[in-house]
Amino acid sequence: MRYENSTAISHGLSKIKMLATVTLFLSIWVLAVSITIAVQAEPDGGLSVIDTMITVGENRLHFQIIEGGSPTILLEAGGGMDLTEWADLAPRLARETSATVVSYDRAGFGKSDLPETPCDMKVEAAWLWNAMGQLDLDRELILVGHSYGGWMIRLEASEYPDDVRGIVFVDPFSVEFVAILGVEYLDNHPMMGKLPFDTSEPEKLTRQQRALMRMVGGGLGPKMEIMKETTIPEGIPVVIITSGLQTLPTTEEQEAWDAALEQMAASIDGAVLITAEESNHMIPWNQPDIVVEAVKETVQKVK
Repeated sequence: MRYENSTAISHGLSKIKMLATVTLFLSIWVLAVSITIAVQAEPDGGLSVIDTMITVGENRLHFQIIEGGSPTILLEAGGGMDLTEWADLAPRLARETSATVVSYDRAGFGKSDLPETPCDMKVEAAWLWNAMGQLDLDRELILVGHSYGGWMIRLEASEYPDDVRGIVFVDPFSVEFVAILGVEYLDNHPMMGKLPFDTSEPEKLTRQQRALMRMVGGGLGPKMEIMKETTIPEGIPVVIITSGLQTLPTTEEQEAWDAALEQMAASIDGAVLITAEESNHMIPWNQPDIVVEAVKETVQKVK
């Protein structure tokens, strides 16, 4: 699955974009407890923003919620990234849809705790739903996921179909892509499953590196066994946005990526496939308007 490095917002969005482009893919690949809430008004838009840590089991997940109405838009960042990926888009979505907008840091990334346990996609989806339940935001959801986040929302929609009202995939990593190129090929790909640092001495790794090492875990094999069983809820609007510019190293790999998303769209009744002609994989930054419009249209259909 694709991954993108993130960096502190204070370093500037341009630096984040540069780092994300350089490391673009790398591994494309719970009740009420303490909730500390700080409410603040966004200085340029008057939006009410809640920044909170939600305790689920032995771990805490970091959330930012822009308060609004129904439905709730839940944003899943790309692999290796955190909620800062949505720093520009989340307020836009809140203003232009009047919906509640939720972004969060997956376990190990951003301000969320780094668990000692191995990464299990189903467990992490359950943690997220537990936390959303504590926030009373686990119903009437539109899921928006980029890259690895696209894989996660596919699983979440399959696990919790009654709660999901629409899905927007943004250049998602897919079961179909793995099926075309194979688990072994992708596990050993320098831009996907093969980590770009020495993992033999975990105690010397940074927190971000340990989180990435945990996320990659035992490779794509176990994840594929889970993802092959997923289904998309019937009768809901589904949009898949794919990149128009090449990002993968070879033409053959890029063609496999594109073909996989065409197959994915064809397998989902009523799914709409849109190409972001002027963007590589980083569509949320390079062509944010196309994401905003897709989400707005989905919100309208749900309403």
